[in-house]
Amino acid sequence: MKVILLIAYKELMDALRDKRTMLMVFVITLFGMPFMMVILSESANRYETQVEKKVIWVAGLSHAPELENYVLRQGYQIKAAPADYEQQLQTKNLIDPVLVIDDNFEDKLAEGERPVVTIVMDVANQDSQTGVAPLRRLLQGFASEKAGLNLAMRGVSADILNVVEVRERHLSRTADSGAQLKGALSLMLMLTMVSAGLYAAIDTSAGERERGSLEPLMMNPVPSWAFTLGKWLAVAVLTMMVVVFSVLSIFPATFLVRNETVRIMLQFSASELLLLILVLLPLGLAIAALQIAIAINGKSHKEAQARCTLIVVAAPLVSMVGLFKQGADPVWFKWVPLLAQNQLMTKILNNEVVGVADMLAPVLTCVLITCLALWYVSRKMRRILM
Repeated sequence: MKVILLIAYKELMDALRDKRTMLMVFVITLFGMPFMMVILSESANRYETQVEKKVIWVAGLSHAPELENYVLRQGYQIKAAPADYEQQLQTKNLIDPVLVIDDNFEDKLAEGERPVVTIVMDVANQDSQTGVAPLRRLLQGFASEKAGLNLAMRGVSADILNVVEVRERHLSRTADSGAQLKGALSLMLMLTMVSAGLYAAIDTSAGERERGSLEPLMMNPVPSWAFTLGKWLAVAVLTMMVVVFSVLSIFPATFLVRNETVRIMLQFSASELLLLILVLLPLGLAIAALQIAIAINGKSHKEAQARCTLIVVAAPLVSMVGLFKQGADPVWFKWVPLLAQNQLMTKILNNEVVGVADMLAPVLTCVLITCLALWYVSRKMRRILM
């Protein structure tokens, strides 16, 4: 055990002296989570501003004085759309959808016919898409009011339009309102874990092969599994250090959030963050072992880096498999690394109870992957020596 710890200490010190590893550690730890918080905050601010602002752009409003009167009574500010509004929407100089009114709007309305209005927006312009829903609600309100007035003029109660009374009863919890934001947070933690020990894993395996220092190292009277465990412990410790610091940085990063709604959604207790770390710990150990197993097949640093990039690419893809399912999560999700951890983190972030039984399957899977990867690395080291 002492030999393993000495090897792990030596590898960890070498990793900390490597500029690429330390750059990755500092960038992810110091800037990763704060940057993510700022992005979430600004996205929420942008959406709320676009939805709540009461400004509409209209082309041909002079043809609809009744509609203009209704819009002004709802507290909206009306702006005349520029003549080249289509081009400005495509170039994103205009970020709001444009309401286009036909010339015969008022005539058709007076004759009891259905006039046509057109909402013009650009699919590639996300801001203009956000403003479509409030504009539709405004037009539906005008149509309902106009229909009610027409019925009242004929002595018919407007309640005749309400054939069915619709009520809403929301079952969602308060914590569920920020599901997308919290999903982005869990994805960020996943990417952090995959990237944190990448260069250390490459340097301790393919890097030593390229430098020619692995063969002399293996000629020492120490079994290959001891070298394997030592190198794995060094990479695993570095990986989990970054993950722990990233999770803990959520506390100070919340002060960078300007949106009050997002800030409330991202308020977590110390016990919840500790549980997040415990969920990520087995996965971090498995990823460290898997990265070494993949990197040791590379004869150079560049070759190993290209191989390990597959994990970095595959991790977010596997994590997003849950977006394509319908209904409750399938049982087999618990046995798939990354998917299982994402499932557990979602429960934690939504203040759900996570029991020991929920963590059993992901832990067993990660232990199996870790053992197989370390066994492979140990055998590979003996083949290199031979």
